Amino acid sequence: MSSEQPSVLVVEDDHDMRDFIGEVLDEQGYAVTVAANGKEAMERLEHRDFPIIVTDLKMPVMDGRTLLAGISARQAMRPFVIVITAFGDIDEAVELAMRRKIARLERMTATGAESRDLIGRSAPMRRLFHLVGRIAGASGSVLIEGETGTGKEVVARAIHRASARKDKPFVAVNCAAIPEGLLESELFGHVRGAFTDAVSTRDGLFLEAAGGTILLDEIGEMDPVIQAKVLRVLQEKQVRPVGAGRPVPVDARVIAATNRTLRDEVEQGRFREDLYYRLNIFRLTLPPLRQRREDIPLLIDEFLGRHERAGRRARLCREVMRFFLDYPWPGNIRELENVIERCVFLAEDGRITLEDLPEEMLASCRPGKGFTWTTIRPLTEVEEAYIRHVLDHCDGNKQQAAALLGINRKTIRRRLAGGR
Repeated sequence: MSSEQPSVLVVEDDHDMRDFIGEVLDEQGYAVTVAANGKEAMERLEHRDFPIIVTDLKMPVMDGRTLLAGISARQAMRPFVIVITAFGDIDEAVELAMRRKIARLERMTATGAESRDLIGRSAPMRRLFHLVGRIAGASGSVLIEGETGTGKEVVARAIHRASARKDKPFVAVNCAAIPEGLLESELFGHVRGAFTDAVSTRDGLFLEAAGGTILLDEIGEMDPVIQAKVLRVLQEKQVRPVGAGRPVPVDARVIAATNRTLRDEVEQGRFREDLYYRLNIFRLTLPPLRQRREDIPLLIDEFLGRHERAGRRARLCREVMRFFLDYPWPGNIRELENVIERCVFLAEDGRITLEDLPEEMLASCRPGKGFTWTTIRPLTEVEEAYIRHVLDHCDGNKQQAAALLGINRKTIRRRLAGGR
């Protein structure tokens, strides 16, 4: 386990619950220390600090409230505390709470500030959080590549919020949505009388973003003539409004995003090579949702939480969660968010079932479409089969398989032996 992974102190008097919480965290690669009550926890705190503490409230010898009161006096650092108590389906509730809290802590640690909509704890997302934090402190251009719906604008905003430019404007422009004849004026501005409809002088989006960040979304759709003018802005830090006699200085960090592979576009002669290298100072490639399936429950929880805060509460039944974990999500996070919105409004009694899903989603999972729900097997069998499949892919290397699965080698051994 990486030394960068935080340690967790679990304080719970119920033996089964303590084991359950420990297993959840252990599977995610955290170093777990346990205590049966507040007194034992205080003894553990005498020897080391814990960045995360999970504690029950009602315990013998010393309860959770007393423990919380004494934590700040014992620890040199302020821990991130998760309080649990008995309500509803406790297993699901505890696991869900820990996923949300720990993911938020990791985002804050990775970028130096909470990244709001950046959600996930999979290996690709951990790498992304790390890169966002480092890139934010620089001033060079950023190129973000990824499939439609993977959250390219969300990442661009996270970079801006974590940078020294955070108090200045963030301006996003969709290059594919603006007609070619208007894009130059939109980006660089124009002076009065520059063309028929130019009844007044107008600053362009580059000047609106002065001191801040401008996102050129879908830059792969940009006309080569405009590409040349964007290149000049990056080289000279000046813009020339349409019809103006002289350029105007501008200071705006450029982030470009595309659902294409821009290197391929250069090789096909559809994108300027010199502009590509100017943009490609820092490059981020966002993973599709099908490559970060362990983040799906976190994303679902976030989207359901937004609706709950608006007064519409709903939850997924187990069959829907399993469906979501297997579905390929061609539209990525955007598709998941839209499906959740639909389901929240259609769910009866606040319970989302398979009947609430779009017909095209269900049809894609029927026989002949790659996988099927006509044969239902216990989850333990499915998990074991998939673990063995990944092991075969890794030529039996348990460490490599564990990294791909997002669990540790101990968990692989236990699952293959029939344990949980």
